Amino acid sequence: MKNVISLAALSLVVSDVSAHYIFQQLSIGSTKYPVFQYIRQNTNYNSPVTDLTSNDLRCNVGATGASTQTVSVKAGDQFTFTLDTPVYHQGPISIYMSKAPGAASDYDGSGPWFKIHDIGPTFSGGQATWDMEGSYTYNIPTCIPDGEYLLRIQSLAIHNPWPAGIPQFYTECAQISVSGGGSATPSPTALIPGAFKDTDPGYTVNIYSNFNNYTVPGPAVWSCGSSSGGGGSTPTTSKASTTTAKPTTTTTTAKPTTLSTSTTKVTTTTTTPPSGGCSVAKYGQCGGNGWTGCTICASGSTCSKSNDYYSQCL
Repeated sequence: MKNVISLAALSLVVSDVSAHYIFQQLSIGSTKYPVFQYIRQNTNYNSPVTDLTSNDLRCNVGATGASTQTVSVKAGDQFTFTLDTPVYHQGPISIYMSKAPGAASDYDGSGPWFKIHDIGPTFSGGQATWDMEGSYTYNIPTCIPDGEYLLRIQSLAIHNPWPAGIPQFYTECAQISVSGGGSATPSPTALIPGAFKDTDPGYTVNIYSNFNNYTVPGPAVWSCGSSSGGGGSTPTTSKASTTTAKPTTTTTTAKPTTLSTSTTKVTTTTTTPPSGGCSVAKYGQCGGNGWTGCTICASGSTCSKSNDYYSQCL
């Protein structure tokens, strides 16, 4: 009997872990640091933030700098955010920065934010393809002023179309101290909350119906000497086809290790989600608040509730 209870408990843990994802680990160059050493740790496990007026949109629920270290970087250095489980909700990835007035550990992120990178969908043959990865890499701008910053990564999950569903923000902040920079003034900037509205086309879009272009919400991307915004090209309508990434496990140690990256691409089509007579492959979504897609799992798996936002075939 004890073994049966243990197996049931383990099943619940696995289901909960695979429900969502957390940006939990920072790398600078090829050095990967321990989980949450330089990233502010949230207190809501891997649940998303959905309130557009909440200060939690900045760095996640309960994520403060009190127990977080600040890492020294040089302008132009490569950095990587690694997740506990690869992203598998369709939507854009964005990276923001905000300069602290003093120490990054004391900064609440209430000042202006500027965006340095967007990853939106690519359109081809009537299909939209999203980069669904286990880690995301970019570079610190070479021209920003020296000082301490919050470096923020955001996954905006739009797999449950508004207004029946509520888009979900998965976000974390790293604390960095930049040296060797320049004297540029990043622009445009935005406050968080305030940068995202429930009227933004990139927030309200239905990715399952007539989806042929996309603009990433928030301010335009800024870079040294130029700026550009998110967006996509115009495709043609095609037959429905969706690929779902199977969650993987990331193991970390206190000793720095060599950086590794895993990548999965997910394709979303322009048709509406399947209904009667459908089935969801193992590890696919089968329910949750606002879910309008299929709720029947393929043979050998059952629809298991992880939380109010997500149920998964396991």
